[in-house]
Amino acid sequence: MIKNVKLPVFIEISLSLPRYQFITYMKNRNLFFLVAAAAATVVSCNSNPSSYTIDGTVADSILNGDMVYLTDMASRDVLDSAVIADNKFQFKGKADTAFVGMLQVPSFYRMGFIVENGNIAVELGETDKVSGTPLNDEFASFMNDIDSLNQIFIAKQQEIIAKGLSDEEASAEWDKVQLTFIMPEIDKLFSHYFDRNNNNAVGAWTLFNWDLSPERLDSVINLAGETLKADPLVKVMNQRLEIWKKTAEGQMFTDFTIEQPDGTKVSLSDYVGKGKYVLVDFWASWCGPCRGEIPNIKELYDKYHAKGLDVLGVAVWDKPEDTQAAIKELGIVWPQIINAQQIPTELYGIQGIPHIILFAPDGTIVARDLRDEAMKEKVAEVMKNVK
Repeated sequence: MIKNVKLPVFIEISLSLPRYQFITYMKNRNLFFLVAAAAATVVSCNSNPSSYTIDGTVADSILNGDMVYLTDMASRDVLDSAVIADNKFQFKGKADTAFVGMLQVPSFYRMGFIVENGNIAVELGETDKVSGTPLNDEFASFMNDIDSLNQIFIAKQQEIIAKGLSDEEASAEWDKVQLTFIMPEIDKLFSHYFDRNNNNAVGAWTLFNWDLSPERLDSVINLAGETLKADPLVKVMNQRLEIWKKTAEGQMFTDFTIEQPDGTKVSLSDYVGKGKYVLVDFWASWCGPCRGEIPNIKELYDKYHAKGLDVLGVAVWDKPEDTQAAIKELGIVWPQIINAQQIPTELYGIQGIPHIILFAPDGTIVARDLRDEAMKEKVAEVMKNVK
């Protein structure tokens, strides 16, 4: 049994996603903790249980003998571990206050749920399930609604595919659907569940995964009850808010230094604040949307580099050898800081990649989270004034 240690590297850095990655994440049920639960669930006979019992089952017998970890989502600490035997596992403990936890079988399953006193039943399989306590029943309802919404999104995708459009036309059509339908529906769903759970751990999970601007997040947190405001996940969100304020547009860049595989050290300040506009791309080799932005960045580099625009790549959450292979494969010619891992993403409050920031010649932040045409337009706008 393992108590209070940091989880190994299979922990994901972030569970909160930017808008353009939400649908991709929704397609992978294991990655986004999609939980389908029965509408009627059994609540413990003890109205005020003093401890919890988590009885779990796994669908795949190949996992017998493997470890399953119970972790605290806010701290990422491993709280307990158990061996899967006969497709079953069990945890027992006490939660002074309900909190968001995770169950993980490395490389196979990852499932979010609420750790609260009472009898909790979980199933890890093609469709994860949780039930047995009031907050987990509410959490399961939320995940069920996400799953239903996901099916609608898939149907919308199929409608676009059936039109036989070109790739460019289909992409434009999908962007329009996301903007006018998908994102409003997602926002409406998260708003609904936050209103219902603005003073408990389900509300904490909602806030943590809701794609809100810093300004709106600040106002929503102010609507929370005292219990929710004290939740460790909400404290993490408040820390993010402070980071976002320090790295907002108009603020001076925050420096960081990364040791490279050859032992040399490279800093952001080696490139930013040196009298030129600098487009900095935070990316990873395994990230599809990151790879999709490379041609757009290359277009800007070819068009404006001779006129004074510098471009810098910062590889995060990636293996150095994979980054180097991708640089060669994608024909990237601008300089790179590799093996940065989570250092810059934590400093800049980056929750998803690619995240592209444009810095002014003096090092102030011109714009954040630039993508596609918006990035091209912003770079063209600032480069008009460069002599």
